[in-house]
Amino acid sequence: MKTLIVFLSVMLATQAYAQGLSQNSRGNKFNPDIGVNVLSLFKNSAVDSEEDGFSLQEVEMQFSSDVDAYFRAEVMLGLHQEHGTGGHTHEYKIEPEEAFIETLSIPGLTVKVGKFYVGFGKYNAFHSHALPFIYKGKIQETMFGEENLSESGISFSALVPVGWFSEITAQAVQPTNDTLFVDSHHQPAYVVKWKNLWELSDASTLELGTSGLIFTAHDHSTNAEEKTNLLGADLTYKWRPTKDGKSSSFIWSNEFIHKDRAGSNTTKNAGVTSFMRYQLAKRWHVGAQYEYLGFTKNAGTKDTNTYAGLIAYVPTEFSQIRAQYDSIHDGSVNPEKRISLQFNISIGAHPAHQY
Repeated sequence: MKTLIVFLSVMLATQAYAQGLSQNSRGNKFNPDIGVNVLSLFKNSAVDSEEDGFSLQEVEMQFSSDVDAYFRAEVMLGLHQEHGTGGHTHEYKIEPEEAFIETLSIPGLTVKVGKFYVGFGKYNAFHSHALPFIYKGKIQETMFGEENLSESGISFSALVPVGWFSEITAQAVQPTNDTLFVDSHHQPAYVVKWKNLWELSDASTLELGTSGLIFTAHDHSTNAEEKTNLLGADLTYKWRPTKDGKSSSFIWSNEFIHKDRAGSNTTKNAGVTSFMRYQLAKRWHVGAQYEYLGFTKNAGTKDTNTYAGLIAYVPTEFSQIRAQYDSIHDGSVNPEKRISLQFNISIGAHPAHQY
């Protein structure tokens, strides 16, 4: 009898908990939140480039909603120009950047299933409009290719019970990125990321992240063992005063990535990105970035140094205008120097960016 009473009590408590979640959930009774982000670009390079001139850099369409009391779903579609061997084209394609569901009601644990930006490093998971500069960093592009590392798989994120914010994420994903993997239907790639965040004061925080990716498979067509190892570390300091915090802030962010790929395509790369951004006034900020690629590299590959300076006017969180100057030294006779002007507009729902 006592067992029956305990069982009924647990069932009633579980039902009440689910009903409480349902009351806080939009569920399927309402349309999903819809947001659209438009990036328009003007670029002019000292090196003759077919990509110079005005262009529609990218359009991102995001749909998000709670499915029910237990899951939420998010779909991000990207419309962008195709990059061919000849450079700039006028053809556009739509492809899913992310499309996943994740849990809402498991205490201390979040499970994500679908296609998503892999949790490696600091900036891989940032969408184009949220990047600190107009273009993805040279290190990111070299390690992951023209697009972010986005794969289908499953992800587990859990908080570590310590006195500061600490989160561990473990993922198993299908390896389809040509820059990193050989096509494998049976062997996934595994990713682990550990993120820690400390409050140094009421005005400043320090974030330290470490990441690792491993992939091993046997290519039967070449009878070779295919291996990819990625190691990453990132350190970010942020300051925003408690008084006048809307008009002044500072960020210093650094990221190191090492790639070692062996097999049919042997590649070694290691590089670091460091940038600072200072808010001059409520609607203005400036930034400077330096990247170096060449700590380890394939024989015959030259070091790469890139420099970037940016000034941005941000009327609201829904719009910004950014001007950027880049100087790229990759061993070419004439280093590439370019100026860019970007218009960044968001309409509809505007989900919070990653911290």
